[in-house]
Amino acid sequence: MTTTTTTRTRSPHQHEPVSANSANKAAQTSHSAFDSIPRPNTVLWNTIIIGFIFNGFPSDALRFYARMSHSSPPPKSDSYTYSSALKACAHTRHLPLGKSLHCRILRTHSKLSPIVANSLLNMYSSCLSPWFELGGEEMGLKNCEFSRGDSVQKVFDKMGKRNVVSWNTMIAWYVRTGRAVLALKQFKLMMSVGIKPTAVSFVNVFPAVAASGDRKNCNVLYGLLLKFGSEYVNDLFVVSSAISMYSEVSDVESIRLVFSLSIERNTEVWNTMIGGYVQNGCYEEGLDVFLRVLGLDDIVPDNVTFLAALTAISQLQRLEFGRQVHAYVVKNSMASETIILNALIAMYSKCDSIMLAFKVFEKMLDRDSVSWNTMISAFVQNGLDHEGLMLVYEMQKQGFILDSVTMTALLSAASNIGDSDIGKQTHAYLFRHGIRFEGMDSYLIDMYAKSGLIKLHSGCLRILVLKLETK
Repeated sequence: MTTTTTTRTRSPHQHEPVSANSANKAAQTSHSAFDSIPRPNTVLWNTIIIGFIFNGFPSDALRFYARMSHSSPPPKSDSYTYSSALKACAHTRHLPLGKSLHCRILRTHSKLSPIVANSLLNMYSSCLSPWFELGGEEMGLKNCEFSRGDSVQKVFDKMGKRNVVSWNTMIAWYVRTGRAVLALKQFKLMMSVGIKPTAVSFVNVFPAVAASGDRKNCNVLYGLLLKFGSEYVNDLFVVSSAISMYSEVSDVESIRLVFSLSIERNTEVWNTMIGGYVQNGCYEEGLDVFLRVLGLDDIVPDNVTFLAALTAISQLQRLEFGRQVHAYVVKNSMASETIILNALIAMYSKCDSIMLAFKVFEKMLDRDSVSWNTMISAFVQNGLDHEGLMLVYEMQKQGFILDSVTMTALLSAASNIGDSDIGKQTHAYLFRHGIRFEGMDSYLIDMYAKSGLIKLHSGCLRILVLKLETK
């Protein structure tokens, strides 16, 4: 099958982005022209608000909406006004204003139009935390019906007419909040009421099927997708999502099948393919695909591409390959990317080249906590415990907070060198800061045992051993 590649990463239904400068100038020009109009009507207000959102200025859109609301006499807001303002709230994650708008809509409209209802769904699903939402009383919205419970679900249940956008939003919300079973039920219900799924529907529901771990259901869903034709099968977002779905259920053959059926491939599709192989331990195959990407003129590898490749190199301990990738990164001006440099440190450490790892760390201009933890862990794992401890002190001096990863390395170093003082200080730090992590009790027992403090801390050890036994 002949395939082509493309650098397009946006849906064919999306507008191409404009540069920030040209968008800003266009917005200023429109704003100036608008100010010259004595009494602008609702359509003109809506046009400016939508223009701000389209050009990536949602905060300006909200300010303009506020200006519209406080103008005298205020023009009447219509469905497009509220829809646009709610979309700006979603982009800025401004939940209080979104709820305020919802209250205003409920006071002025007995029935919600589909465009407003869908905008409310989008606003809540974008602004709310996946697990919690603020109660209505805290926001001063005691009388609003949506102050308690799942606001997204409540809006959906009260919709008079639901289109595929409504169903897609609900499915995506269930997936985002970890309710995969409900997402699948929602997809089936959508089909049963005669709503034809779009490509977005499949992109949203694939993670739910993957979470079930059921290969049979994955095949049923992908088979349904194939029935809808090439427009669905060749959608770039669908291809990436389908590969991810099969990766999660460790179905490598199906990963290859989906990839082979794709006529068009962008960077994200190639990255998902490499990541699928690496996730399932097919490191050599992942590197083969990586090398194919490097040979393509119209595909630009990004951070995700190199992170997946460096993970495969680390697992295979292919030092020379790793050095070649490092050279490529430097040559292509990616050597300032912190996330890539962190991966290089980890790769060199796994390949037992601790000095090369430290050289990368030493030359970094911008280090984050991952950089420090990766280097500290590299020292400890390679038997350089004192160097690891010195780096922890330096990390603290630089103002970084020690987390569970740092503590794990510290306890390992204390165990290895039998330093009781460091071990006790680390244990005290864990206790004071309420830090807990998987395997912590085992690390503490090992540290106290190797430091010769079994008798002194026998009471503590008895408690830890009981915890381990109950687990």
